[in-house]
Amino acid sequence: MKSRIQNPKPKIVVVGAGPSGASLAIRLLRENFRVVLIEREKFPRHKLCGEFISPECLAHFRELGVLDEMQAAGGERITETVFYAPDGKSVRVPSKWFNNNESGALSLSRAEMDFRLLEKAKAVGVEVLEEHSAINLLSEKDKICGVKLRAKDGAVKEVFTDLLIDATGRAGILGKMISRKDAKAQRKDEIINQRLKTKDQRPKLVGFKAHLKNVNLGKGVCEIYFFRGGYGGLSFVENNLANHCFLIKADIVREFSGDANKIVKQVIFQNRRAYETLKNAEAVQDWLAVSIDGFGQKILNLAPNLLAVGDAAAFIDPFTGSGMLMAMESAEILAQTITENALSPEKIAEHYKILCKKKFQKRLRVCSLLRQAAFVPNFAKAAISALSLSGKAREILVHSTRQTLLARKMK
Repeated sequence: MKSRIQNPKPKIVVVGAGPSGASLAIRLLRENFRVVLIEREKFPRHKLCGEFISPECLAHFRELGVLDEMQAAGGERITETVFYAPDGKSVRVPSKWFNNNESGALSLSRAEMDFRLLEKAKAVGVEVLEEHSAINLLSEKDKICGVKLRAKDGAVKEVFTDLLIDATGRAGILGKMISRKDAKAQRKDEIINQRLKTKDQRPKLVGFKAHLKNVNLGKGVCEIYFFRGGYGGLSFVENNLANHCFLIKADIVREFSGDANKIVKQVIFQNRRAYETLKNAEAVQDWLAVSIDGFGQKILNLAPNLLAVGDAAAFIDPFTGSGMLMAMESAEILAQTITENALSPEKIAEHYKILCKKKFQKRLRVCSLLRQAAFVPNFAKAAISALSLSGKAREILVHSTRQTLLARKMK
């Protein structure tokens, strides 16, 4: 995959080795860029995620040269997703509606998926620095020129770059560094007002995830449960374990003092189907939990020479099953934009914004409307009942949460 052309193109540093960061690094290296991929963790590691890899992602894996590794990792092939209202009424969505060219979706742990992508990046020649945390940005003449890192052993180093990419997921770590830097330039009273405003903007949602054994779930299916204040998903991954990931309002979490097991038994079990599948389940690991600040498009061009990709650029509702897809699509778009405008950071930023808006704006708008329904159980019940009457309506709705099949074929 690595180009043999001499005189390599500019150096690019990508911070965050999740699906967007690793796939971006592989694509850029293929175009002969010098790429450094920085990750604060040591892979493999657990990650809070629905762990649903939609069929369209398999085409990206194929392009990245990692499809065989993903298919051999022991995950579950998902042929359909079933959505359950609290009273047990359901509606089914076949995986083939996402992409007729692929044989189903894939349910695979993030520990496995991210590890295999990172190993592919190393194999093709990307310089990878694991267990290195970004602690500050380096700038010169009002432009970002690098990042300061701290290794696990405490050693500090500086890595300079022609272009810096924030692929740190929902946390948007580099973007927050920009915000802190800008705050220092504010007057004292402005900073105090900003702090007061921040206190009023506590996260409204919390995500939980654990792998379970002894679930009463059929093979080849992903189930989505709606309940008071949230929704959750369940599907088998590797090693005959099932991934249970749910998103719920923060005030309900506080009601149960953050105890995931109590939330499952006293809230999620109000969904009849969830009770049947999970009543005998046992977690084989501690529950992971993370607060969710919000959804939708974020700032793409964080500062001169600093761009965001993946969840750091846009975060879509998990129940759409397109989060992993958007991560890899945004990486594909950014790699293409950098390749075509390698000597002009300004053009890269401009074209990247245009392409992302064209690709994702409608999708994010539709998902915002669906989110409002998802958190109202009675509305979700009515929607499921209505959609169960029309396969065509369900298929149209599926396509509205991602690129349509027709658009993919025309690409």
